[in-house]
Amino acid sequence: MNKKNGTMKKTIVTDGLYLYTFTDYTEKHANTVTVLVRNQAGADKQALIIDPSYPEFAEQLKTDLQTQGITPEVIVLSHYHPDHVTGCAVLSQSRIYVDEHYEYNYDNCRIWEPGYTYLRPTHLIRGGDSLSFGDDTLKFCYAPGHSRCSLITQINGKIIQVGDLLMLDVGRKNTLPYIADGGSIVEHIKSLKLIKELDPDAIIIPHGGLIDNKNRIQDLVDDRVYYLEQLLNSKGKLPLEKYLKNDISWYDNLEFHDTNMVYLL
Repeated sequence: MNKKNGTMKKTIVTDGLYLYTFTDYTEKHANTVTVLVRNQAGADKQALIIDPSYPEFAEQLKTDLQTQGITPEVIVLSHYHPDHVTGCAVLSQSRIYVDEHYEYNYDNCRIWEPGYTYLRPTHLIRGGDSLSFGDDTLKFCYAPGHSRCSLITQINGKIIQVGDLLMLDVGRKNTLPYIADGGSIVEHIKSLKLIKELDPDAIIIPHGGLIDNKNRIQDLVDDRVYYLEQLLNSKGKLPLEKYLKNDISWYDNLEFHDTNMVYLL
């Protein structure tokens, strides 16, 4: 287990919706945590946190919230992978929501990165479920592909958190899609197309931050769909460059291609 040493940047998206981005320049990806804050009459402010990331980052987040009189109350996980869930141990008094198919990854996480504490969820989510938090409404869409327990979270309709269906590197450069253990190329394509069907005004990418330009969102989705469909159609028999919609210099994490080929073959 490598200790994370991230700088923290806080961004206000809308009133009561914040992004905390943690950047460790020894890593290729930053980690963006989504926070919704609600006020209750006669009570402390409370927070709903989507993907609290690693414990070191969750500690910084918790400290910042505490200085504002905000109590972490609810955690939603886009999927059960170490870089999204291990921070839950720092926020252990919170209710934890995750997709009902999480168990496979829960078992694997303790093999992949055994130095962390992994908490079981207190609540299971099924696609189509909703959750109210103050004036905010979250709706969950089952979106497997990267992982078998992946979710898209709609926040008040037109802002969506997409988990690792899309990723950018720390410099906001395109990465290849990544099919993790238990994922599926075919399901990943379907879930990417679902993003377009939902027609969001903005998306939040845990490894990439906020994208609030509709054309940019469409381009990001189309780029990944093109790669994955080419991979399927050719049965993996072409060189990597032939699967890419743009020049290979536009992409990072080219090593993901080797992993994706495993799930193709």
